[in-house]
Amino acid sequence: MPYANHEPVVGFPATRSALSPLGDPGFIEDDHTRTASGRELWWAFEREDGQRLSLMWAEPIEYATVIADPPEPQRVIPALRELGVEASFELCPLPEEFSPLRHGHARGAVWLFTGEGSAQPTAVFSRKQLADAWLAKNRFSGTLVPYPLDMSRYEHDRSWGRVTLPPPGSEEAQRYVGNVGERVLRGPAALGHGALAVVAAG
Repeated sequence: MPYANHEPVVGFPATRSALSPLGDPGFIEDDHTRTASGRELWWAFEREDGQRLSLMWAEPIEYATVIADPPEPQRVIPALRELGVEASFELCPLPEEFSPLRHGHARGAVWLFTGEGSAQPTAVFSRKQLADAWLAKNRFSGTLVPYPLDMSRYEHDRSWGRVTLPPPGSEEAQRYVGNVGERVLRGPAALGHGALAVVAAG
């Protein structure tokens, strides 16, 4: 998720039984030094349309919060209801620094697909899950590359503290920008029978 756990888009009071339609939690945090107090139960879901939800229920206060990508309550609440959760949902506004553009893109990036033999990108996706589904349906070959929004890949990777990056201003840094992708090979010329291979490109 591109947003921190303290930045939910939806919250609601709930008992454990009210969350039973979600099934067993994917994770239980019972270390009280890592929680406000008491246990926290966590679930995570990814829908076919690319919407991702992470729900945390705090046992002592019987309250649940949801972070989502994209963080759009008008999509989150119906998704929760489809999962079987009925509650008095409360909207939690995100900080202003999350612009509408970033709201629509998973992990603050877009995914560009360049078809085999093409010099320019031929498709753009707001999240990789949608790109993968499109590639699986159409069986194209090419390169799929994530590009961060509002910064270069080099700056993005530096912000995560990668120590193997070339120094700023160097020729190596120049070559690094945008040169990492996923090589998508399909069709009989690739692995046969439409198999998929992903290797480093660049």
